[in-house]
Amino acid sequence: MTSLIIRVDAVHETGLAHAARCSRLIDLLPERPRVHVLGQGDALDEFFPYDKIVPLKGPVDVFLKALVIETEADAVLVDQPVHDPVLWSALDALPQLKRLMVDDFGSDAPADLVINGTVIEDYHRYPHLRDGGQALCGGEYALIAPVFAKSRHSDARKGPVIAICGGGDRAAEWAMQLAERGPALTKPHPFIMIVGSSFPDFEDLKRMTVLNGGIAKQGLPVHQIASHLARAPAAIMTGGMVVYEALAAGVPSIVFPQLENLIPEIDWFADRGALINLGFENGDDIPALSEQLTALLGDPSKAAALSHKGPELIDGLGMARAAEAISQLLSS
Repeated sequence: MTSLIIRVDAVHETGLAHAARCSRLIDLLPERPRVHVLGQGDALDEFFPYDKIVPLKGPVDVFLKALVIETEADAVLVDQPVHDPVLWSALDALPQLKRLMVDDFGSDAPADLVINGTVIEDYHRYPHLRDGGQALCGGEYALIAPVFAKSRHSDARKGPVIAICGGGDRAAEWAMQLAERGPALTKPHPFIMIVGSSFPDFEDLKRMTVLNGGIAKQGLPVHQIASHLARAPAAIMTGGMVVYEALAAGVPSIVFPQLENLIPEIDWFADRGALINLGFENGDDIPALSEQLTALLGDPSKAAALSHKGPELIDGLGMARAAEAISQLLSS
């Protein structure tokens, strides 16, 4: 059995999508390797319940080298939002390991295989791959669970309006604003707020949402998120992987790109008529959101156009394509 180390974190500051997509990728492999996860965040247990979690409590090079020896590792999968030169320097001293990387912005890292499912071509630059290495990039490799594509339909959407808020301080602040005002904005539709398991002060968020007539949920499994999106007449969300999930599910979406590095991506989708972009500077302005949401809910033709365009750009099958490529590398 192949021995694989995964270097990934699951903390509120960087969000949970990195751990989530690694977990799903591994589960899709025809022969699941023996996995050890090296990282930070209590939520890692949620995504890797059957694997050994090794908390990273010191220098990553020391921990990695020790773990490689202990586990007789064959390969390392790295999924980090920021390039870690210490990690990759340590890997240079371990040339026998196959190096897989899941990435979103391009990198100088010398990997054997890169999966980058983002749509921005400027983010697809990998000039220092190892000999024979390859980078599989673009929306056809978007790493979202297949259940979102499977939940897509053309029937009337009569469920609640969904708000999904990801990681980072601006996302958390926006979530609290939506908890206070979201239920009134979506009337006559019910309102459901969804946040990840690492969201801070969830009880305060829940209390505020319920007080104003909505529902708040935390840490939902992916199939429940897909089910909510499938029934929603519209979804409100921060940027990140959830945008790709919503597009694959065909739900009309209004997006607040809460981080500067999300701006080009959300602009790209908006320019192609796949979503409504609230913008980075004023995206957390509730009156502006109210105006866009009211217009969308009152315009069935606009909603239908968004619903059809999203799956044209993100078909939701990228995870399976990536798993096949990883399987081929691990078995070579």
